[in-house]
Amino acid sequence: MDPGADFAVADIVFDEKYFYCKVEPVLFASSCGSGDPSKGDAQGGCHFSATAYRLTDYMPRVGDSCGGGVVPGASSVPQAAQRNYQTSQARMKRDPDLAPLLQRPTLNQFHPRKIFEPNSMDADAIRQWATQFSSQ
Repeated sequence: MDPGADFAVADIVFDEKYFYCKVEPVLFASSCGSGDPSKGDAQGGCHFSATAYRLTDYMPRVGDSCGGGVVPGASSVPQAAQRNYQTSQARMKRDPDLAPLLQRPTLNQFHPRKIFEPNSMDADAIRQWATQFSSQ
């Protein structure tokens, strides 16, 4: 896979398994990619198409096969899922209070609408991801 022109090696790498089993399911359940027309979003107008933070839908999703947090072998993770992980990791920080991945959907940074409450289980999943990393 071509990393693109803006490729940079992160100082830390957030856990892929945690992302696929906990964070990505939150993003899809919250309609972060497709948008939610019942809340004023244009269908398909959110992170599937409208922003630099681009999510890709795919089926079956890796999270559907997470049994006890176990992800199938890395070779079986679809490229779409890998792209979702990479673009999400770029918006994550060790301090989740600084991470756009948490701060935007809770409206602590600019975002068109609140996706989930700062004290919700969805926010907690992203906060927990901040503790799941390794140093390069």
